[in-house]
Amino acid sequence: MVNLESRPAESASRGAGSVEVLTPAVVSRLRLGWRNRHDAPEIVRVVRDYPDRSVWDPASGEFVLVGPWRHRDEIAVVQELAAVRNVDPLIAGLVDRCGRAGAALLVMIELDERRRPAFYERLGFQPLEEVVTYELNDPERDVSAGAPLRFVPVRAADEGRIAEATRIDHAAFPWLWQNSEREFAAYIGTSGVDVFLGLRDGVPVSYVGVTSYPGWGHLDRIAVDPAAQGGGIGRSSLAFAVAHLARCGAGRVGLSTQRDNHRSQRLYERFGFRLTGDNNYRLYGRWLATPR
Repeated sequence: MVNLESRPAESASRGAGSVEVLTPAVVSRLRLGWRNRHDAPEIVRVVRDYPDRSVWDPASGEFVLVGPWRHRDEIAVVQELAAVRNVDPLIAGLVDRCGRAGAALLVMIELDERRRPAFYERLGFQPLEEVVTYELNDPERDVSAGAPLRFVPVRAADEGRIAEATRIDHAAFPWLWQNSEREFAAYIGTSGVDVFLGLRDGVPVSYVGVTSYPGWGHLDRIAVDPAAQGGGIGRSSLAFAVAHLARCGAGRVGLSTQRDNHRSQRLYERFGFRLTGDNNYRLYGRWLATPR
């Protein structure tokens, strides 16, 4: 077993100059300030849990921190790009390290920082998705559900129910948006989160995941087994999720979906949700291999 604390940083890419692998032992040498999204302990945790991918430049202290997208090792997502002068060599080193580690896709999310499309194009990234946001004000605690479903909670110890939710998730969503069982376990353990499995005649056909905040709530995830679609299960699941958040004290409910997911948008709009545009964002990606 390699000891990350004592192992010297190795070169991340032949063409990346002084770019090296970011390890816990060198985090104290990074130039961190109030503008950084992560502090030193958080960076140490990420590079311990997802080693040999993040990179830094010892001469400048600039770095790129990556983690697994939705707890999936095959997709690496940039969590922080703390660089001005050495962006290109750092990204080159990052691509090299993530490719060696077996990642098929490297993702950058245009959420907190806005850059011109030419920036991503120069680095070899292409647009993947645009995410749009919706909001519903004054949600009702009791909503006409539609299809007769029974909802049961999914707890962290419910391996069988987590497996069923994962199965529905993978059947309903394209590859990029699928959640792993590890992601479900971590998500369920988050404060304020509730996950429910929708049963029709005892058979799991949908799931919903929501987060309650003081005065409002967010519909994080909703999925219907494609084999069961068309019978009002989507509306019933949405109605249950909204009513649950309302009963938890939500005065408004937010959600997000892909710009090109017109089926989901029609469901939300018919239910009363309206586009906000306040927190829309784009995903850019650089393919490193063909997904397994």
